Amino acid sequence: MARKSAINWTAVETDFRAGRQSNRQLSEKYGVSESAIRKRASAEKWVRTKAGKVRTSTQSAHHPVRTTAPPPEKPRSNPAEPADHLLTERMASLTSRLLGELEDTTAHHGEIAQAIETETADDNNERRRNAMMKAISTKDRAETLRTLKQIQQMEQGKAGKKGVKEERKEAAEKAASGRFARMPSPKLVVSNGK
Repeated sequence: MARKSAINWTAVETDFRAGRQSNRQLSEKYGVSESAIRKRASAEKWVRTKAGKVRTSTQSAHHPVRTTAPPPEKPRSNPAEPADHLLTERMASLTSRLLGELEDTTAHHGEIAQAIETETADDNNERRRNAMMKAISTKDRAETLRTLKQIQQMEQGKAGKKGVKEERKEAAEKAASGRFARMPSPKLVVSNGK
């Protein structure tokens, strides 16, 4: 790191306020720690003027991302209409949007991975790249698909389906009712000589 006297704090402040670079990028550029930049920004009340993304040069995939707005809420014609119906519609909409995102991620996995590699090529630490790659990993996509299936089952009214324990208990009771049924306790018959 550079000594305090060699740091051009006006240039750091100018770049900080412009909002085009992260604190990490500023620290590498000017040779000062990130914590020093944060402390100075807090003490002198620096505010980033641009509320946009830090990195605006990242190119998106070749195909546009599906941005389907949720359908506008329909006013209830009948105030007595159950809220469950509206919830079902919202779940169907959410399922559709999540499935679209999953399809896009799967269809353009190679392009997204290449864009991540390009974006994180200059990073000293691989933590950011690993986090981004994990977000598009097969495991996360499978988890998303599992969640979608659960939503769909809830939507179709299969949420009341019995769990594994209940199914096993019923199977055990069924098996115990036939040939392997418990024998009844013996009845004692008392004969008083009649």
